[in-house]
Amino acid sequence: MGIDERRAREKEARRREILEAAWAVAGDVGWAQFSVERVAAKAELGRATVYGYFESLDALVEAMAEEAVEQLSDRVGAAEGLAEALDVPLRFSQHHPAAFALLLQVGSVDARPAFATARLAEMRREARQIIGALHRLVTRSRAALPADAEEARAFLTGVAMAGVAVPELRSSTPLRRRWQDFCLSVDAAAKDDKKDER
Repeated sequence: MGIDERRAREKEARRREILEAAWAVAGDVGWAQFSVERVAAKAELGRATVYGYFESLDALVEAMAEEAVEQLSDRVGAAEGLAEALDVPLRFSQHHPAAFALLLQVGSVDARPAFATARLAEMRREARQIIGALHRLVTRSRAALPADAEEARAFLTGVAMAGVAVPELRSSTPLRRRWQDFCLSVDAAAKDDKKDER
């Protein structure tokens, strides 16, 4: 192994350490108290070292958002069926609350400019699209969705996010399944009723 290759691996390992410290800080103190100084302290590094890897708070938050989107995408991709896929936002919020908040609870994160960059907004849109893209699984289950693709994504996002937002749905898997089944079958039942009227 050459010197350049070793340095590149060491640099990537240090970058990884900083990101892990950043996630720990976000989890410990929340986004409102999140700062490069706290991340540096958690990583046991100087601020200048952290800034050597991430030029600003914006760059650090954006890198974290990119990781969070990748994790969310992996979870949706690994879901074996519709019910598991619709539970991805809930499971993601339980296992990675800071990542969930950063991507999907925009108003509750922070008003600082680092949390309002164009790149972060793009990552948040991508996260919503990942959740909304569950229509492939819904179509296989023969559930009815709005014909318009954007409306279908919005509908599925709403069904999935209710599992996070409503405490009763969050704490009861059987109730959450009934909610999902109800939402995904109402449109089909309405179409059947219209056919019967003819």
